[in-house]
Amino acid sequence: MLSKQEIVKNFTLNMEKERLKRGLTQAQMAKKLEMSLSGYKKMISGVTMKIDLYTAHLLQAMTGKAILEMIGQYEEDAQFLRKFRSMSPRQKNFITGIVDFELDFSESHTDTDDYITVFVPTGSMEDGMLYDSSHFYKINAASYRKKFGDDLYCGIQVTSDHLHPAYHYGDILLICKKAIHEGDTGIFLNKETGRAYIRRLTASSPWVLEPINDLGRPIVIDRNEEAVSDKWIRFGYVLTKMRV
Repeated sequence: MLSKQEIVKNFTLNMEKERLKRGLTQAQMAKKLEMSLSGYKKMISGVTMKIDLYTAHLLQAMTGKAILEMIGQYEEDAQFLRKFRSMSPRQKNFITGIVDFELDFSESHTDTDDYITVFVPTGSMEDGMLYDSSHFYKINAASYRKKFGDDLYCGIQVTSDHLHPAYHYGDILLICKKAIHEGDTGIFLNKETGRAYIRRLTASSPWVLEPINDLGRPIVIDRNEEAVSDKWIRFGYVLTKMRV
C-alpha cells in the first residue's frame, strides 16, 4: 500500500504532467481547479500534504483519469475504467451485461475455474468469417483447462457450416489470448467495421490473413503502416475445437 507521502507526490507529479500536456500555465491550471495560484504552487512543491477532495474531483473531470490512476495505484483497473468511459452507451451496456453475468455465475458456482465463457456470434457469416455481435453462456471445460491451463481464455461457438471442413456448426473454438504466430488460426477484430474475422495467419511482410476454406478473401495488413495496423485488434488464436 502506498504511503501518504507517495500518494501526494504521485498525484502532484501527474497533475503537473496533465497541465504541461495541455499547455497551461500554473495560473491557468489553478483557475481550472478553482484554487489560488499560491495554493497550487504549495501543493506541487510539497509544502502542503493535503489534497482537497473537490480539487481531485475537478482534475478527474478535466483529464478523464480516475483518482486511483493519478496517485499511481491500481493502474490496470484505472486503464479499464478509462477505456470503459470512452465507449458508446451500447458498448457500455454490453460490457456491463458481461460483468453482471460473470458475477452472478461466480455467486452460484464454486468451481468457476472449470468453466469458460462461450461467445455465440449472431452476425452475418456470409464468407464464413464475419461476426458483428454476440451473446454468451458458460460451459464446463475442465479437461481442456487441465490441458491448456491459463492459456485457455474463452470459447467462440461456430454458428453455421460456412467454416466446413475445418469447423462445423456447433463447434466451440477454444481461444488463447497470447501472441499469434505463423500458421495459427486467429480472431482478428476490425475497429472500423466492428466485425471479427477468423483467418489463418501468414506472418510475411505484410501479414496476410488467409481464409481457412474456399470462402472469403485474404486480408492484407501492412504492419509498417500505422494507419492500417491500428485498425486491427488481434483478439487471440484457436487452441483447438470442442464438440458438444
